[in-house]
Amino acid sequence: MMICGGFGNSRPADDEVKAIALEMKPKVEQALGETYSEFEAVSFMTQAVAGTNYKIKVKVGNGKYVHIEVFVPLPCNGTEKKLRSQEANKTLNDKL
Repeated sequence: MMICGGFGNSRPADDEVKAIALEMKPKVEQALGETYSEFEAVSFMTQAVAGTNYKIKVKVGNGKYVHIEVFVPLPCNGTEKKLRSQEANKTLNDKL
């Protein structure tokens, strides 16, 4: 359920969210100074703005996760997704 002005509930990652996360992988690796052999979105939340903000939990191997936030603009405003933030050293149980 999406809350106006806030993020909705966390839910399992679908194919669209997995594709968004994979597209952001090089930027996340560069920002965190890491190289990940695994990079699989497992859950996400969204926030409706002038597009959509995604908070995504990504499994990066060895029981480790990163949290990323990605902005996807409305089609009328372009198609370039923007990595807004990234947090390393997360676990499966850490809240997004």
